[in-house]
Amino acid sequence: MDYLLSLLESVIGDPQLARLLFVAAIGLSAVLAVVTLGLLVTGLQNPVQRRLSVLKRSAHQGGHVAPSGLQLMLEQVGGRFGNPDEAAGSSTRTLLMHAGYRQPAAVQAYWAARLLLSLGMLGAVVVAFPFIKGISVVQAMLLVGVAVGFGWLAPAIYVDKRKQARMNSLRAAFPDALDLLVVCVESGLALPQSIDRVAEEMAVSHSELAEELALVNAEIRAGIPSTEALRHLADRTGLEDVNGLVSLLAQSIRFGTSIADTLRIYAEEFRDRRTQAAEEQAAKLGTKLIFPLIFCLWPSFFLIAIGPAIIGVLKAFGGL
Repeated sequence: MDYLLSLLESVIGDPQLARLLFVAAIGLSAVLAVVTLGLLVTGLQNPVQRRLSVLKRSAHQGGHVAPSGLQLMLEQVGGRFGNPDEAAGSSTRTLLMHAGYRQPAAVQAYWAARLLLSLGMLGAVVVAFPFIKGISVVQAMLLVGVAVGFGWLAPAIYVDKRKQARMNSLRAAFPDALDLLVVCVESGLALPQSIDRVAEEMAVSHSELAEELALVNAEIRAGIPSTEALRHLADRTGLEDVNGLVSLLAQSIRFGTSIADTLRIYAEEFRDRRTQAAEEQAAKLGTKLIFPLIFCLWPSFFLIAIGPAIIGVLKAFGGL
């Protein structure tokens, strides 16, 4: 406390005014902290609020899922950022959906996590100030800014990395699912039964894609048209390959053409695109190897090849 007070006095220049502002800030912070914790605890312990949360989640997820205290707290804090219904089509909702977070309160929990982590990092830095010797006001402000920025950006980076990993996993599993779908359709199964069978077969090797296909089959059984259910699949995954498949299947269903022929043609085109992508990556390999060669291999090579000659020259000139 004394260290923070000395920093404030050095900035303001008036010791009495600095102490008055310091006491006022501590009192306001204590009041706000008590009120916030009281509201959160009251909301978490209120059986009516918990029951409403359970009913709301069960309406979206098809079962009574009891939310944890942390989930309720994040949803209550994040709910201050906006209405969940208004954020249904937002870019944050799309980002979280591509990352695998499809819960109704995912957007609120995401923003609440960013806010609480930023405040937690700020509190940790303020507590650590007395243990840091010789730090100036500018350095302290810079450290606070870095800590708050890290707390604000860390959840976004984590969600983006999770999105990329999930999309790569779905992209790698899509060719196998497409081949199995072609076999099932050509054997006489309808499209919903084929999707269900492929989801069962891929539940162990590619669980994420199997879950998405199972959701498509559940929507079809619930009465949603096949084309709309497949478009929902494309929206949830965000893959261009799935968008192309959905467009072809929608046209095939609309005009009454053979789904097996459509799937076979798309499978051949997808194999060609996969081969072209592999050839493109192979062509880029030579360019990507330039930097490791320059900074890692060539210095070692020149050291081994020219090093003895340089040592001999230095010895020869040193003996003159």
